Amino acid sequence: MLFTQIPPRRVPPREAPGAFLVQDMWDDFGFKTSFTLWCFNGSRQIEIGICKVACYGMESGRVDLPQTFERLSDRYFSLGVDESYYTQLRDEFDSSTRESILRRLKDAAFDPHLFEVASEEAAMTTSLLRGTEPETVTGQFHRIATGGPTRSKFDIDYRQHVSEPDRSWIRLGLEVDPDAMPPTNVHALIGSNGVGKTHVLDTLARTVLGARLHPIDGSRLTDRAGTYAHPFANLVSVGFSAFDALEPLAPTRHVGYQYVGLKKRGESSLKGPSELGQEFADSASACVSQGPVREQRWREALERLEETDPIFQDQRIALLAAPDGERPDAKSVFAPLSSGHKIVLLTLARLVEHCTERTLVLVDEPEAHLHPPLLSTFIRVLSALLLDTNGVALIATHSPVVLQETPRRAVWALRRAGSDVAVDHPGIETFGENVGVITREIFGLEVTRTGFHAMIEQFARKGYTYEDILDAFDDALGAEGRGLARVAARRHRDGTR
Repeated sequence: MLFTQIPPRRVPPREAPGAFLVQDMWDDFGFKTSFTLWCFNGSRQIEIGICKVACYGMESGRVDLPQTFERLSDRYFSLGVDESYYTQLRDEFDSSTRESILRRLKDAAFDPHLFEVASEEAAMTTSLLRGTEPETVTGQFHRIATGGPTRSKFDIDYRQHVSEPDRSWIRLGLEVDPDAMPPTNVHALIGSNGVGKTHVLDTLARTVLGARLHPIDGSRLTDRAGTYAHPFANLVSVGFSAFDALEPLAPTRHVGYQYVGLKKRGESSLKGPSELGQEFADSASACVSQGPVREQRWREALERLEETDPIFQDQRIALLAAPDGERPDAKSVFAPLSSGHKIVLLTLARLVEHCTERTLVLVDEPEAHLHPPLLSTFIRVLSALLLDTNGVALIATHSPVVLQETPRRAVWALRRAGSDVAVDHPGIETFGENVGVITREIFGLEVTRTGFHAMIEQFARKGYTYEDILDAFDDALGAEGRGLARVAARRHRDGTR
């Protein structure tokens, strides 16, 4: 590709081949390094945006570029002024063309080593990095320049009308910082059975898809950052229970939609094993045929699953992302798996296929089908995928394992008292916390009324001593059960119920 300099305020001919650097007279504290880059995309010239070009040893003045060139020499380095420059190159050109343009211009965001070498140059610190942090160059700019997503913060406000006659509201703030650790792109919604978790997911889905489909008056979805007129560009709903209230919906003109689950749109029957197997095969094929970026996401998801689950290791599922001729038949890999493993693999295949920039993923009670280690792996793989595609998930759950993988600020506890419904964050940090602590501190009131807690309490009410309770259970009580028995027996003996 031939690059040509042209004077300020000129526009290259629409169908001219090659690339053009339009001079800009902007002065950066004595440096004049700015150009507007135009490139031919095969049919017309595309305005890419402003880049700055400098040379080593430059102290001030206008950079001295050849009038025409095919590749800048090693004397030079360049940098786009903002992420839109790299986004335009990523979106308008194939990978090889984008990389060729950036290499020929000695782009410092594309080449981290070049940026490191040039980082102390006066022109770099004074002009090229004016208004841009070095971390942005090595992070966001580099990611987009190499074909990755434009990661951005989410600050989404969702308000839902939940009760009459006072028309009370609940509010969820879906805040995501792509650079936060632990990640905040997977949110969890918890609450007792019947409190309305699935209803919140369903109403949120209909609100995202637009007022035309939204049956409940008043729910609102707002991008508080003011970046987009509509907060989400895509929606994926996941639910594998035959009793799910989540129904397959239809996409709208502004928002794409995919349903992953057992139900058929517009029908009362459920998908059978052969239909789900074919759905997986079609999705796995799409993951390796829709470009190198999606293929890489699919490979990374499979490798993470294989690293952490012995069943997936035995099936060597990472080969599903192998080159043509080396891939096994997808349906043959899928068929012998357990229902839980099938759900994880199908869900992630569909998500890799359909997750795009600004996707909201809604998942209803995944723990119903997944044992704890597989559930934990699913959350981590989902988070990594959404980080790569700039998306966010909301999971309705009863599972302390999900909370163990989710920071407190991304956990929403839905509580009901009569017709009043409230939502807030838990009182403890949940990420990395012991499952027993989470169960006791967050689900404590529900737990103490059920299961072995209730059985021990019944014996204590009958006047059993601690030793009597142990005998009643034939000494088959764990440490927590023995502790509860001791406390319950003493409480009822002393009359301190």
